[in-house]
Amino acid sequence: HVTADDDPAVGVENWRKCVDGLELPVPILIENTAGGKHAMARYLESLAALWDGLRGSENFEQVGFCFDTCHAFAAGLDMASVVDDIRAITGRIDLIHLNDSQRPAGSGADRHANLGEGLIPADELVAMVRAAEAPAVLETPGGIAEHARDLEWIHARL
Repeated sequence: HVTADDDPAVGVENWRKCVDGLELPVPILIENTAGGKHAMARYLESLAALWDGLRGSENFEQVGFCFDTCHAFAAGLDMASVVDDIRAITGRIDLIHLNDSQRPAGSGADRHANLGEGLIPADELVAMVRAAEAPAVLETPGGIAEHARDLEWIHARL
Protein backbone atom coordinates (compact mmCIF):
# COMPACT_ATOMS: atom_id res chain seq x y z
CA HIS A 1 0.00 0.00 0.00
CA VAL A 2 0.91 3.60 -0.42
CA THR A 3 -0.84 6.60 1.08
CA ALA A 4 -3.16 8.84 -0.89
CA ASP A 5 -0.35 11.39 -1.15
CA ASP A 6 2.17 8.90 -2.58
CA ASP A 7 2.76 8.16 -6.22
CA PRO A 8 1.81 4.49 -6.81
CA ALA A 9 5.24 4.08 -8.40
CA VAL A 10 6.66 4.35 -4.87
CA GLY A 11 4.72 1.23 -3.88
CA VAL A 12 5.98 -0.63 -6.94
CA GLU A 13 9.54 0.47 -6.18
CA ASN A 14 9.19 -0.75 -2.58
CA TRP A 15 7.95 -4.15 -3.76
CA ARG A 16 10.83 -4.36 -6.24
CA LYS A 17 13.40 -3.56 -3.54
CA CYS A 18 11.86 -6.23 -1.33
CA VAL A 19 11.88 -8.92 -4.01
CA ASP A 20 15.39 -7.97 -5.14
CA GLY A 21 16.67 -8.31 -1.57
CA LEU A 22 15.30 -11.78 -0.92
CA GLU A 23 17.01 -15.13 -1.17
CA LEU A 24 14.31 -17.32 -2.66
CA PRO A 25 15.04 -21.03 -2.50
CA VAL A 26 11.26 -21.47 -2.83
CA PRO A 27 8.75 -19.26 -4.64
CA ILE A 28 6.82 -16.47 -2.96
CA LEU A 29 3.22 -15.83 -3.91
CA ILE A 30 1.70 -12.38 -4.09
CA GLU A 31 -2.01 -12.42 -3.24
CA ASN A 32 -4.69 -10.07 -4.50
CA THR A 33 -6.20 -7.87 -1.80
CA ALA A 34 -9.81 -7.06 -1.00
CA GLY A 35 -9.44 -3.48 0.16
CA GLY A 36 -7.21 -0.49 0.30
CA LYS A 37 -7.75 2.16 -2.35
CA HIS A 38 -3.99 2.44 -2.71
CA ALA A 39 -3.13 -1.26 -2.48
CA MET A 40 -0.70 -2.63 -5.04
CA ALA A 41 -2.76 -5.79 -5.65
CA ARG A 42 -6.43 -4.77 -5.38
CA TYR A 43 -7.21 -3.34 -8.81
CA LEU A 44 -6.08 -4.84 -12.10
CA GLU A 45 -4.32 -1.61 -13.10
CA SER A 46 -2.21 -1.52 -9.94
CA LEU A 47 -1.48 -5.23 -10.17
CA ALA A 48 -0.28 -4.73 -13.76
CA ALA A 49 2.01 -1.89 -12.64
CA LEU A 50 3.34 -4.05 -9.81
CA TRP A 51 4.01 -7.01 -12.10
CA ASP A 52 5.71 -4.80 -14.67
CA GLY A 53 7.90 -3.38 -11.91
CA LEU A 54 8.92 -6.84 -10.74
CA ARG A 55 9.73 -8.24 -14.19
CA GLY A 56 13.34 -7.01 -14.18
CA SER A 57 14.17 -8.54 -10.82
CA GLU A 58 16.66 -11.40 -10.75
CA ASN A 59 14.15 -13.14 -8.49
CA PHE A 60 11.18 -12.67 -10.82
CA GLU A 61 10.98 -16.36 -11.78
CA GLN A 62 10.40 -17.14 -8.09
CA VAL A 63 7.43 -14.75 -7.81
CA GLY A 64 4.04 -16.37 -8.27
CA PHE A 65 0.42 -15.43 -7.74
CA CYS A 66 -2.18 -16.53 -5.19
CA PHE A 67 -5.75 -15.80 -6.27
CA ASP A 68 -8.18 -15.20 -3.42
CA THR A 69 -11.82 -15.53 -4.50
CA CYS A 70 -13.29 -13.42 -1.67
CA HIS A 71 -10.70 -10.69 -2.20
CA ALA A 72 -11.49 -10.48 -5.92
CA PHE A 73 -15.22 -10.20 -5.20
CA ALA A 74 -14.76 -7.67 -2.40
CA ALA A 75 -12.42 -5.63 -4.61
CA GLY A 76 -15.23 -5.32 -7.14
CA LEU A 77 -13.48 -7.17 -9.95
CA ASP A 78 -15.51 -8.76 -12.77
CA MET A 79 -16.04 -12.36 -11.68
CA ALA A 80 -16.67 -13.51 -15.25
CA SER A 81 -13.26 -12.38 -16.47
CA VAL A 82 -11.08 -12.00 -13.37
CA VAL A 83 -9.11 -15.23 -13.81
CA ASP A 84 -8.30 -14.42 -17.43
CA ASP A 85 -7.56 -10.80 -16.50
CA ILE A 86 -5.11 -11.80 -13.76
CA ARG A 87 -3.46 -14.45 -15.90
CA ALA A 88 -3.03 -11.87 -18.69
CA ILE A 89 -1.12 -9.69 -16.21
CA THR A 90 0.86 -12.27 -14.24
CA GLY A 91 1.04 -15.13 -16.72
CA ARG A 92 0.09 -17.52 -13.93
CA ILE A 93 -2.09 -18.46 -11.02
CA ASP A 94 -0.21 -20.79 -8.69
CA LEU A 95 -2.70 -21.19 -5.85
CA ILE A 96 -6.32 -20.39 -5.04
CA HIS A 97 -7.50 -19.26 -1.62
CA LEU A 98 -11.03 -20.58 -1.94
CA ASN A 99 -13.76 -18.86 0.05
CA ASP A 100 -17.07 -17.11 -0.28
CA SER A 101 -17.70 -13.51 0.84
CA GLN A 102 -19.84 -12.22 3.70
CA ARG A 103 -19.85 -8.71 2.22
CA PRO A 104 -21.08 -7.40 -1.14
CA ALA A 105 -19.05 -6.98 -4.30
CA GLY A 106 -16.91 -3.88 -4.24
CA SER A 107 -17.18 -3.47 -0.46
CA GLY A 108 -13.44 -3.79 0.07
CA ALA A 109 -14.16 -5.94 3.14
CA ASP A 110 -12.10 -9.10 3.64
CA ARG A 111 -14.74 -11.20 5.36
CA HIS A 112 -14.66 -14.84 4.32
CA ALA A 113 -17.74 -17.04 4.34
CA ASN A 114 -18.24 -20.75 3.89
CA LEU A 115 -18.84 -21.92 0.34
CA GLY A 116 -22.39 -21.38 -0.81
CA GLU A 117 -23.23 -19.34 2.30
CA GLY A 118 -21.90 -15.99 1.13
CA LEU A 119 -22.69 -13.49 -1.59
CA ILE A 120 -20.57 -14.79 -4.47
CA PRO A 121 -22.96 -16.51 -6.87
CA ALA A 122 -22.25 -20.25 -6.72
CA ASP A 123 -21.84 -20.63 -10.48
CA GLU A 124 -19.31 -17.77 -10.57
CA LEU A 125 -17.30 -19.20 -7.68
CA VAL A 126 -17.11 -22.61 -9.33
CA ALA A 127 -16.27 -21.07 -12.71
CA MET A 128 -13.33 -19.19 -11.16
CA VAL A 129 -11.94 -22.38 -9.62
CA ARG A 130 -12.26 -24.23 -12.93
CA ALA A 131 -10.72 -21.42 -14.95
CA ALA A 132 -7.76 -20.93 -12.59
CA GLU A 133 -6.67 -24.55 -12.99
CA ALA A 134 -4.58 -24.33 -9.81
CA PRO A 135 -4.50 -26.10 -6.45
CA ALA A 136 -6.95 -24.65 -3.97
CA VAL A 137 -6.76 -24.17 -0.23
CA LEU A 138 -9.95 -23.64 1.74
CA GLU A 139 -9.78 -20.41 3.71
CA THR A 140 -13.23 -20.56 5.22
CA PRO A 141 -14.42 -20.06 8.80
CA GLY A 142 -15.18 -22.87 11.18
CA GLY A 143 -13.80 -26.21 12.15
CA ILE A 144 -13.77 -29.73 10.78
CA ALA A 145 -17.54 -29.97 10.23
CA GLU A 146 -17.74 -26.70 8.30
CA HIS A 147 -14.67 -27.50 6.22
CA ALA A 148 -16.06 -30.95 5.41
CA ARG A 149 -19.26 -29.26 4.16
CA ASP A 150 -17.17 -26.82 2.09
CA LEU A 151 -15.23 -29.68 0.51
CA GLU A 152 -18.45 -31.55 -0.27
CA TRP A 153 -19.94 -28.35 -1.74
CA ILE A 154 -17.08 -27.71 -4.14
CA HIS A 155 -16.52 -31.38 -5.06
CA ALA A 156 -20.22 -31.77 -5.95
CA ARG A 157 -19.95 -28.81 -8.34
CA LEU A 158 -16.62 -29.60 -9.93
